[in-house]
Amino acid sequence: MSKSLTIKNVRTIMEGIASEHPQINTVLKGNIFDVDLTKDVTGSYLIYDIISISPNGFNGIDYSIDLFLCDNVSEINTESNEVSVQNECCLIALDIMSIFENYNKSDWADKDIALALNKNWSIQPFTERFDSLYSGAAINLSVSSAYGYARCKIPDLPWEVAYKAYKARLAKDGATFENQTCTYNELKYLYTN
Repeated sequence: MSKSLTIKNVRTIMEGIASEHPQINTVLKGNIFDVDLTKDVTGSYLIYDIISISPNGFNGIDYSIDLFLCDNVSEINTESNEVSVQNECCLIALDIMSIFENYNKSDWADKDIALALNKNWSIQPFTERFDSLYSGAAINLSVSSAYGYARCKIPDLPWEVAYKAYKARLAKDGATFENQTCTYNELKYLYTN
């Protein structure tokens, strides 16, 4: 059975994409307006944001993701390189679509996650002024993953595990408890102090 995609998996995928693409220098989670928060204007940024998670009607879920690839545009005493930056970012964006399409072939991919790139993605070149001038490509994509509608099992705390084991052992030996609360609190105290 395959695992469902999670937000942590999406982060790992973005880091994997950056590791495969030497032109991507920085990976950020957020939106395009977060680009100037780093105050580091060298190299290309990959900024991603999960817009929504929704059922897709096929016992699966779709993650709608916005990606922004951008780089600083030179504008001081030179001809602007806006078109070159947009071109480069659009080529990187197409590479990212290829990585998503062939996700399970990547060395870093989690092979237990069945991931499919939906074929309704789009790439839009842009230029935007923040503290500096940036050009790049905005990508809107959606990926599908299996989802079995199983609930999460919340892990027991260590003292609860020890208490359950203690109770099971006593029951197996035919013993009885006189003061279960006292035993539970003693075990909890031993684990937390």
